[in-house]
Amino acid sequence: MNFLQNQIKFFDGKKGVKTLFIGMLIIWFLINLIQSVTTDVIRDEAYYHFYSENLSWGYFDHPPLVALMIKISSFLFNNELSVRFITLILQIVTLTLIWKIIEDKEASKKDVLSFFGISASVVMFVVYGFITTPDSPLLLFTALFLLSYKRFLDNDGFINCLLLTISMAALIYSKYQGGLVILLVIISNPKLLLNYRFWLSGIAALFLLAPHIMWQLGNDFPSLKYHTTGRSKPFKIGYFFEYLPNQIANFNPFILGIISYIILKFKPVGDFKRALYFIIVGMILFFWGTTLRGHVEPQWTIAASIPMIILIYEFTTKSEKIRKYLKRFVYPSIILLLIFRVILTQDSLPIKLEFYNQQRWALELKEIVGERAVIFSDGYQRPSVYKFYAKSDAFSVNSLYYRQNQYDLNGYKNNFFDRDIAIVTDRYDSLSQAFPILDKDTIWLRFSNYLVLTSDVDIIFNIPKDSILSPSKEYDWEVTMINNNDRDISFIDKNFPVSLHLVLIENGRKYSSQASFVNEVSEIKSRQTIISTIKFSIPSDISPGPYHMMFSLKTEPFREGFNSKSKRVLIEK
Repeated sequence: MNFLQNQIKFFDGKKGVKTLFIGMLIIWFLINLIQSVTTDVIRDEAYYHFYSENLSWGYFDHPPLVALMIKISSFLFNNELSVRFITLILQIVTLTLIWKIIEDKEASKKDVLSFFGISASVVMFVVYGFITTPDSPLLLFTALFLLSYKRFLDNDGFINCLLLTISMAALIYSKYQGGLVILLVIISNPKLLLNYRFWLSGIAALFLLAPHIMWQLGNDFPSLKYHTTGRSKPFKIGYFFEYLPNQIANFNPFILGIISYIILKFKPVGDFKRALYFIIVGMILFFWGTTLRGHVEPQWTIAASIPMIILIYEFTTKSEKIRKYLKRFVYPSIILLLIFRVILTQDSLPIKLEFYNQQRWALELKEIVGERAVIFSDGYQRPSVYKFYAKSDAFSVNSLYYRQNQYDLNGYKNNFFDRDIAIVTDRYDSLSQAFPILDKDTIWLRFSNYLVLTSDVDIIFNIPKDSILSPSKEYDWEVTMINNNDRDISFIDKNFPVSLHLVLIENGRKYSSQASFVNEVSEIKSRQTIISTIKFSIPSDISPGPYHMMFSLKTEPFREGFNSKSKRVLIEK
């Protein structure tokens, strides 16, 4: 207790305020600790645990900090806390940093309780205090960045420049949305670009990010491609209109209501307050704009919760009207959130949530398959949950109808070729068997002692410029196939036959039809390059228009894989 009191300076000599603050931190930690050990690890957490098994400077979907957090936790615990423990610590530090930003020298005990009440009412801030995703360190380093920026505005000396450098680099290492936080602060105060010390901090931050940038370069920028084009989907009006309701639930309607009132009613005073306004408004508007290219996850704006807490607290100390609003609407909502969190520990909700039955599902599947490795299709979540709870190997074979993920990197597939496996399929697979799981559910499994995959085969083809294709014609094209694996790959295996497919993509919709080799290809040797002629035709039911065209290898029982780059073609009747 004395150590914490010496470390946390609250600019307040009033008796009992420091002790109350520390006591509230301990209560906050204990509540999150209980929540952590009474709920199953959710699927994304299990996926990030898979990250942590092989520490790297980058991963397919996210920067590496979440993996490091879990790795440290796993040294200390062997249950759900092996994923979540560091997150519990980080949120305590985050709350402390926010309080330091506020820097209320006249804070009373009532003000401390008000601070924790405001923080506890921001739904996603609370949720990411006990589950581990990249959002957890993003919250921490958003707070550290804002504290560093506030101090930098007062004094741009070496220490504050160093803090700014570390916080900017750590924001990007946490989650790429951290870059938006930095950008919005710069937009709010363009004069920063005239300060050479800010430039030096930015350059130094890029230097700290060099290992991650080199990892991206060495892996052909998988994260950049995924987040810029891989997530794009045809526009749906539902994405646009669901966004605001999701944000209202994300932050708590009463919190979003009062912060909207503050932003519209009061002009920001000073560069720092203006930055807080820009982060809140900028993040909400930016991600609303991205609904034009697909669904937006509600928590993508979570960094805005830090300036919300700061601003609401500040105006609470100044406005009796806002204080009454908090007492009437915000604080009672905390009771509802606490009731929900208690119910969450009991698996008594009428709706299915990821916090339940993950361990049970994995252990029941383990009982069916024994020591076999389990192969899933099109998904990173189920293999990750199985790996975490069953303590056994699992893998995902991803197709064009889903997306690539961390399981497609680092040659992880090579661990599964020559061993006993169980492939999760469906009722349409004639070689599979049905097994009951989780009372009323059924899982279909195909058993084998080897595996054939063609995901390491690249297909290269060229299309004449401005080519126009027609459904009425049959085409013979030359393609080059390169086997990048050290294994020979059979195309005529009786259990895993391989077929060639033409895939046409229009506004995210995929149309597949079988193609063929003019001269039969029965196998492709290790590291071999084959030049072959293929025969295909455009399906007659394809509407005219521009498409992206690909050729893909389909290995039963999996679907068409990522074997070629897409090229633009025009189809006319």
